Amino acid sequence: MKKPKLLISIWYPSEVPSALRGGADIIDVKNPSRGSLGAPSFKVVREVTEKFRGIRELSAAVGDVTCCPEMAALAAYALSKLGLDYVKIGLQVSDEGEGLEIVREVVETVGSLSKVIVVGYADYGRAKALPPLKVVEVAYRGDAYGVMIDTRIKDGLTSLDILPMNYIREFVEKAKETNLLKAFAGGLRKEHLAKILNLGFDIIGFRTAACESGRLGRISENKVRELKQIIERFNKF
Repeated sequence: MKKPKLLISIWYPSEVPSALRGGADIIDVKNPSRGSLGAPSFKVVREVTEKFRGIRELSAAVGDVTCCPEMAALAAYALSKLGLDYVKIGLQVSDEGEGLEIVREVVETVGSLSKVIVVGYADYGRAKALPPLKVVEVAYRGDAYGVMIDTRIKDGLTSLDILPMNYIREFVEKAKETNLLKAFAGGLRKEHLAKILNLGFDIIGFRTAACESGRLGRISENKVRELKQIIERFNKF
């Protein structure tokens, strides 16, 4: 089975070198103080793309989207024009039709500039959002490139605390059947890798476990390296 890529979410451009030296495959830009997929400063994304485009794959969060397909599409387009490989939209809506409208508008507007990743929430009940399995259907029907599971409410619970393993496996299988990229995140710690590396995800994302002093701290090169080394030893799991 192919080893998943390590995605590290950064807040400031100054965190990128630590993530790179630690072995991150994807540098993801977001504002963790603004929520699960807090939209970052445009200036921050521009600086990251100008300095690091071509060195690693780059992504950025559009936000936790609760409405307004046109607004989400405009934000995604603006970020994509900077040269990102991926843009992530958190689908925080409970109506499938509304979710599909948002995804289609974003995908059509972004076009070939970036790959659109639709994020569903493990804690969808508390977030009043579509279940991740339903997000897979919406992403497929909306012609998105991939899907991701994350946690909306950052209170210490992880995606693995909330979702049964059978549900996570079904998510992977449904995404695979529809040729969607499969990503997993949500408060994960390094010890969780042993449980998820053999599930078939293409990308595994971290912020909290890669930081000193929690998700609002700073990226630690050593912590990123520990995560990368565990993934590199994937064949042992």
